[in-house]
Amino acid sequence: MTKIKAMMTKVILGAMTVTTLLATSAGASAATVTTTNTAAPAVRTTVQLDSRPAAPIHPMKIHLKRVTTKRIASQVQTVVDASALNLDQKHSDDQLK
Repeated sequence: MTKIKAMMTKVILGAMTVTTLLATSAGASAATVTTTNTAAPAVRTTVQLDSRPAAPIHPMKIHLKRVTTKRIASQVQTVVDASALNLDQKHSDDQLK
């Protein structure tokens, strides 16, 4: 029974994470305005990389706090509300212009 509960918790947390990411990206894409600037000059850059980079590897431990599904749901709802409020504000600004 505990295995099923743990599995369902993971599934719900995964679904909430995906929902958060989709809501955030939808709000961000709706809030951005794309403009075309034809006067910008083309920039050419050259990057040279060493054949054998000397980057040391530093293993780290990450400590995660326990989070309840209720708290995640509250955070998701807050993000969705903020995104909707931002879109409403943009819409009313456009109507005033």
